[in-house]
Amino acid sequence: MNHKAAQNLYWDDWQREALAAGVAAALAKLGMEVLQAHRKNRWPKEFLGSEDDGPHMLTMCLDDPAETELFFIENLYPYDAARIEATRVRLGLPSNR
Repeated sequence: MNHKAAQNLYWDDWQREALAAGVAAALAKLGMEVLQAHRKNRWPKEFLGSEDDGPHMLTMCLDDPAETELFFIENLYPYDAARIEATRVRLGLPSNR
């Protein structure tokens, strides 16, 4: 058995907690990806996505799901202007163009 597969990773726990709190599945998955990317890429603590940011990220998802989804996309894909703009349009948020 793969030892890593048996581990209970905090980003998976966060995703389950977000879903249980009523966060939409797609947004919970994005939040999990932010937490995972932070850890795997060793982003500095100043970047959103450390394990300690979990509660704050959950609050963000519940308080303003559309803005939070855009924020997560901007963090995960900072150089993908087309993806960011498409997300803005899909969510009905103002464009930066």
